Amino acid sequence: MSLPNAPELYEAIRVTPNLNGTVTRSAEYFSTVPPSTNDPTSPTLSKDVPVNTDKNTWVRIFLPRDILNTNEKLPILVYIHGGGFVVASPDFPPFHEFCSLAAHCLGAVVVSVKYRLAPENRLPAAYDDVLEALTWVKDGKDDWVNKYGDFSSCILMGESAGGNITYHVGLKAAVQSNDFKPLVIKGLVLIQPFFGGLDRTGSEIRLENDPILRLEICDFMWELSLPVGTDRDHEYCNPSRDGGSRLVDRVRDLGWWVIVVSCDGDPLFDRCVELAKLLENKVVNVRTMFSEGGQHGIYVMFAGGDSGERIEVLDFVKEVWP
Repeated sequence: MSLPNAPELYEAIRVTPNLNGTVTRSAEYFSTVPPSTNDPTSPTLSKDVPVNTDKNTWVRIFLPRDILNTNEKLPILVYIHGGGFVVASPDFPPFHEFCSLAAHCLGAVVVSVKYRLAPENRLPAAYDDVLEALTWVKDGKDDWVNKYGDFSSCILMGESAGGNITYHVGLKAAVQSNDFKPLVIKGLVLIQPFFGGLDRTGSEIRLENDPILRLEICDFMWELSLPVGTDRDHEYCNPSRDGGSRLVDRVRDLGWWVIVVSCDGDPLFDRCVELAKLLENKVVNVRTMFSEGGQHGIYVMFAGGDSGERIEVLDFVKEVWP
């Protein structure tokens, strides 16, 4: 399958197109860090575990260091990273740092999922991979998760494209909730979720040339990620189409809460507001954290270490998910 001819846009997202329809991602920009199994300065321990070797999917699991040699059970946070569906992985430094901080601050077992990327694997491949990882978690396939995880309290959290994946996987998991027992999902956290549509919103128009996430980059990511022959009004991209999915009713009926986090310096801000209103209209328990200023990626991708923005999000989650 041929890829779009857009040299400047490939350069902007730091990938190189190949003739066979794959892309080569910049190893220099998308550097990786190893799990922290032997770092005494880290507040957490982490390790990588395969989920599906045929698909090369895996998870990086984080444990608060002080949980070792105890019988304490911790809630389980399944984290889905961003990257426009095209780049990055759990070992990309910003995502590793955020998950380590989340495990420490929330006192949780964090399972960060490596899913297949587009354009080699277009949506819904990423959704399928995260659902498979959820099944892997509930089956207790890992000793850390099995020993320290409280299967009665799990949340899904994702940033940017990971927020999109969290939403769609959440809808599917809600419908299949009985299949995931003993794993009980309590809610979803959508941090600046990556959504779009053919009709432009006010924040997209206002921030069309945003230096972090300009509009043509958003469109290009969707062109590489959506099923061939579809457009940005596909349900994967535009969750408000036709009044939203009927599966949202199941989220409401299960009593799940949904946190939506964004800031008005993000071109996708109006999409987040629109989604929150849609969920509210369907009587879902929605909590919003909307801030002034900022940029796309401020809470995870471009936040360093234990930055205030990261702590702010985790404190907000802690209020809802004790």
